[in-house]
Amino acid sequence: TIYEFDASTLETVGTPFEGHTDLVRGLALSFDGALLASSSRDDTIKFWAFESRQLLASFDVQHPSNLILSPDSRKLA
Repeated sequence: TIYEFDASTLETVGTPFEGHTDLVRGLALSFDGALLASSSRDDTIKFWAFESRQLLASFDVQHPSNLILSPDSRKLA
């Protein structure tokens, strides 16, 4: 589960991103704030619509770790 926090109050904001079944290892937020990518020890990478928390896609990947999105959000490494 992934939570968003308000940096000034440290309180959670909105509903959590739910879908991973093991420890989340990496996160990448697109430069426009619309897309969140997450990797987990459950051997998946997931793409989320940030505002709606909707799961957009899930990919099976062996041992995913750190993530970074390109500036245009079209490439993930």
